[in-house]
Amino acid sequence: MNENQKLIYIVLIVLCAAVGIYFIVPKADAAIKAYQEVQTKTIELDKIKKDIEDLKNKKAAYEKEEKVSTKPVYKSEIATLDMMSSFGVMFEDVIQSAKYNGLKLRSIEYNMNPAYDVVQKNIGSEYNVCAVQMQLIGNYMQFRSYFQDIYNYPYLINLDKISIVPYADNKRILIADVTVILYSAKNEQQKAAAAAASQLDQGDEKIEGTGVNVGS
Repeated sequence: MNENQKLIYIVLIVLCAAVGIYFIVPKADAAIKAYQEVQTKTIELDKIKKDIEDLKNKKAAYEKEEKVSTKPVYKSEIATLDMMSSFGVMFEDVIQSAKYNGLKLRSIEYNMNPAYDVVQKNIGSEYNVCAVQMQLIGNYMQFRSYFQDIYNYPYLINLDKISIVPYADNKRILIADVTVILYSAKNEQQKAAAAAASQLDQGDEKIEGTGVNVGS
């Protein structure tokens, strides 16, 4: 092959390469753009899915809060002046639910009208409030089921305090101090008694404020 033929051969190779590049580059660019578009759409789709999931979670949280806030307050038709009588079957429901779920009741106390409760502070003249303080023993699943029952209770109650520690000899057994606050609507007798007590307290405050010795 002489020099002229070599030159022609090289020129042809260069031309073929140039033509190949001419056709390949646009296709490569198109493929890259298509890939980028797919990636962009995938990211956008993931974001949309996340937004939808967030909305679902917010909706679920709202419905959960709404369900709790719109629960009716229990009112006993046979309650007497005694505030304890106004809670009717609520005491039994809370205690029996714990036993039904396999929990053992070690101790229980009743605290009427706890000063720290928000209902007692703001509208105690309309509602009776009782904090049921229990020490319960059981496993995780038993407590979980019990708390779910408390949440699903048809009347307004509040799972106020939970303190759980594992049993020293068996970590699968839990000991929990649980406070469930019960609410009931006062009847007319109870409202009248509460109003009279409030007026008496106000009268005592006025007497104390004057510095008069009532006993003299």
